[in-house]
Amino acid sequence: MAIDYNTLAKDYDLTRTANINIINLFAAEIPFDGKKILDFGCGTGNFAYAIKRLTAAEIYGADPSEKMREKALEKGLDVRRGDHLHLPFEDNFFDFIYMTDVIHHVPDLEKMFIEFYRVLKTGGLICIVTESHKQLETRFWVKYFPTTVEIEKQRYPDIFKIISAANPVGLDKYKIILKNDHGETLLWIKKGEN
Repeated sequence: MAIDYNTLAKDYDLTRTANINIINLFAAEIPFDGKKILDFGCGTGNFAYAIKRLTAAEIYGADPSEKMREKALEKGLDVRRGDHLHLPFEDNFFDFIYMTDVIHHVPDLEKMFIEFYRVLKTGGLICIVTESHKQLETRFWVKYFPTTVEIEKQRYPDIFKIISAANPVGLDKYKIILKNDHGETLLWIKKGEN
């Protein structure tokens, strides 16, 4: 069953907030000031809004949900309709693209990476915040609901699959940070020299 984010948009911010620890990890890799940054699958723009308030970066968002975009626009963000097949930005536009807990909604990773490659500057970074299959196996509720593991593994692509989709496009794994205290993995990918 597909999730209707247009319906969820009204109350989305009641349960979702930007994680300052993740924003600090982003900032440790790429200084924000003066950079053009894309929050892919930005939803209501919680992360983008936090970064905008903390830095002098040019922050943009892309999301396919009209109602999510409307909420993000209310926060004063530059948010546009976009998805893994089309981002409404010119070539070589961004210094940094990130996505937080979005990758499991992307039906074709290689097509997404082709589009990321197009809009990312040479030397630019991508950070995908997700959960590895190992982390899915160690969620605290697994001991009570063990059948959830296989269901979640079908939804979330494992780290190797994500890297395998990025490499043929010309994007290379930069590094992986496992952040087990919050249950996420940060997969960093870099657009190398042509």
